[in-house]
Amino acid sequence: MRWVDGESIASETGERSKGRAVPVIEPTFTVWHLLAIGITLATVIWLWVAERIQAEAFPVRVILSHVPTVSTWGPPQATGVALITFSEGDVRADFVDLPILDGKDRYALWLMRSKTGEAYLLGKFDAKQLPVTHVDLLLPEPIPDSGWDTVLVTVEPEPDPDSAPDARRVLIGALPGTPVELDLLPPALPQTGKGRTAENLWGLILVNAGWLAALGLGRPWRRRPAVGSET
Repeated sequence: MRWVDGESIASETGERSKGRAVPVIEPTFTVWHLLAIGITLATVIWLWVAERIQAEAFPVRVILSHVPTVSTWGPPQATGVALITFSEGDVRADFVDLPILDGKDRYALWLMRSKTGEAYLLGKFDAKQLPVTHVDLLLPEPIPDSGWDTVLVTVEPEPDPDSAPDARRVLIGALPGTPVELDLLPPALPQTGKGRTAENLWGLILVNAGWLAALGLGRPWRRRPAVGSET
């Protein structure tokens, strides 16, 4: 520290600083701050929506029809569409031209593995009115996704002593993306004297399938507590 005339330079500087105003830095709110806040909020909302979409369960749509090489019972023009949500045990289906059964039999809807023949019963139902039969099933627990590739409708005796599907197979359909989907495509029909009748039959099946697909898309999907119901 240097002294000049008995006073230090430091003390002189301190006295001068007492008379000066202390600068105050005031915060400023600019467009860049608004942009940063907007980007942050948009990112949070996007992450929340993405998580909700991943958690949301979507149904698998399966078209069922009377396949000559597999079906053993029922009218050949019968068709159907099923919407299955595995994680919720939720099944909805619409069927066209299923005959009304007597009190001794009921229809049953199954999942099946084509290679092993193992089947999983989704539920039983009745055809109460024509031409369209609506089925609405909610299982008490999620459906195990264990390699099922086929959806099957059979006629079962009531009461049913056997837990396996009956030999009376009415409709069959393949889950999308499975190898059995190609196997169930109808083969080319030979050109015989009855070719026009067969052509009209397949045309009717395609029209019914399109109608049922529209019905399936138009019916609202519901999320509700897991309580067993059957229609």
